[in-house]
Amino acid sequence: MQQTQSALISELEFGIKHLPPTLPEDKQQEIDKMVADLKALGDQADDGAVRDVMIATGMIEWPYRQAYKAMSMACCSQTEHQMLVENLRPATSKKFKDIGGDDVSIHELTRSRIFEEKLTPEERYEVQEASLNARFQMIEFMKEQVKNRPKELEERLVEAFANQKKLEDAIDKLEALAQIDPDWAPDIQGKVDQLKLGWSISEPDASLGDVEKEIEYWQETLAASESEV
Repeated sequence: MQQTQSALISELEFGIKHLPPTLPEDKQQEIDKMVADLKALGDQADDGAVRDVMIATGMIEWPYRQAYKAMSMACCSQTEHQMLVENLRPATSKKFKDIGGDDVSIHELTRSRIFEEKLTPEERYEVQEASLNARFQMIEFMKEQVKNRPKELEERLVEAFANQKKLEDAIDKLEALAQIDPDWAPDIQGKVDQLKLGWSISEPDASLGDVEKEIEYWQETLAASESEV
């Protein structure tokens, strides 16, 4: 197996380990089968095949992850942070708060200069471990929340599937613009491919706003090109 392919497989496997707890068993089985079929191809599976599975997996799990995030924000936006703080020793907790730990995300804090300067290596390790443990605690906590609030989950899923359809339709609309002018087709298709990659389980999500801006930009560009002819 080639090195880049092996790295992509590792990314895929990592993403699958972190699928949302809202994902139904039949969807999990569908993803597992795609991955098994991919691995069965061995060296015949090139990078493109791996990325296709990453995108297909992401499209399956996307609405369930969005529903999970919405439920988390609605009921428990501060719960994971509270768990993190409770996992710290009192002295470390005080220093954590003194450097702004209650005011920014843990992601921002651990990448800041003040985190490096004000905490000892042992304290930094303790905060990072506390954050990781809080994440696992939150997953278990949310599993119970999801199980106990099926009606809310259903409502969130309806909304998430509708938003996914809007995003897919917008990307299709952008892709259709590539058929208008062959001179601009490669540029438009390149942007479409980039946005579709946003479905991948290992990539940041594309947003509807971003796609709509691209549509507006290319509509204006194509109109200007046509007027120059």
